[in-house]
Amino acid sequence: MNKRTGHRPHVLAWLLSGLLTAVVLAPPAAGAESPVDTSQKRQALAASLLKKLCQDIGPHPFGTKAYEQAAIIIQKEMAAAIPGAFLDRYLDHWELLTRTPTLLFKGKNIESVAAANCAGTPMEGLTGIIKKTDGQGQPAFSIVDVKTGRAAAVISISKDVGPVAEYLVGRDILSLPRFVIGLRDVPLVELLVKDQAEVQARLAVLYAPEVPTYNVVGTIPGKNCQEILVLAHADSVIQTEGANDNMASVVVMLLLAHALSGTAPDYTITFVATGSEEGAGYAGAKHYAKRREAEGTARNIRFVINLDSLTYGPNIWTSTKDAGLIDLSKEVHAALKLKTEPIYSPDREAWTMDASPFRDIPGARAVQFNSRGYNTLAANHTPADNAANVPLDCVESGFLFMKEFISRLQKL
Repeated sequence: MNKRTGHRPHVLAWLLSGLLTAVVLAPPAAGAESPVDTSQKRQALAASLLKKLCQDIGPHPFGTKAYEQAAIIIQKEMAAAIPGAFLDRYLDHWELLTRTPTLLFKGKNIESVAAANCAGTPMEGLTGIIKKTDGQGQPAFSIVDVKTGRAAAVISISKDVGPVAEYLVGRDILSLPRFVIGLRDVPLVELLVKDQAEVQARLAVLYAPEVPTYNVVGTIPGKNCQEILVLAHADSVIQTEGANDNMASVVVMLLLAHALSGTAPDYTITFVATGSEEGAGYAGAKHYAKRREAEGTARNIRFVINLDSLTYGPNIWTSTKDAGLIDLSKEVHAALKLKTEPIYSPDREAWTMDASPFRDIPGARAVQFNSRGYNTLAANHTPADNAANVPLDCVESGFLFMKEFISRLQKL
């Protein structure tokens, strides 16, 4: 892992993330022709996306320019179906190098903690004067470097008596070094502001990767806030296009987004193409779970669906210890009459891989979908897992199954 010491954010990436996060496309006009309303259209779109995301880009491991390029393409396609679909930047690794940050006044430390995902100060620290900000969506105080006259760090206030760490998301990732103080130290800091007293500050961090890494997130609001979360990882290992594992599943997700575009489902439906699944400890999914916790919306998630390798054959493989979800999968197969041989694993844990970070959400239920049936599994994690070897009939059967499964899931 290419860990970096950092006190300056990746400015271009920050601007790009903000720009694409802000993209809001108009929803399809009433009566507009759908790009996925026939099997022929779906297969044509799937083939086009696989070419762009696999054949043209090649291997796209997390933390690379190739993955960043893939994420931008996925975001653009998702935004065409879901207004407001955005790039969710995260760091695969962020670490404070000291036990606590250093915030000194006349040699005495003001108790603070670091906000996770902020940038670091210079390793030697800095001397500055604390000033109040206007408070409009900003931390309460800034630390202005006496050498440059510019804000070089910020101080925010926790809601507790003592300091409680914050988890930064979106544009705040790798923003100015952020010290978090407790309510009990606010009077002291306000006195320092009044006296224009100098303080010494040091917040030393390591982070990786330097190239921005993203999840891609799109949400279709439902009639209520209860939510179905659909996950599929978009990264590959280093020597393969990662077409069946797992970009074809991301393509199925994008087809579903188009199919549900402009609808008003009973449940809110969120699609997340995650990064850093392959060999990175599910860092993308972990970040998104922490983001939802920080936003106070994790409790809305009722169902977690993880799509992993839906195109190794036409036989959908359902894994979950949740008997109700196994039964629902059987009902969907019976209703669709796909002429496949579905596989059911009622003793196989669903709270694994990208679903695992969401396990502790009270009342949430999970299911994993994979596939088997064609002699293609041997290509997994090899150069043979390329766009040309994705069976488009499996994209189609995966789409039909998932569309019906999500529809019926809202009735449980």
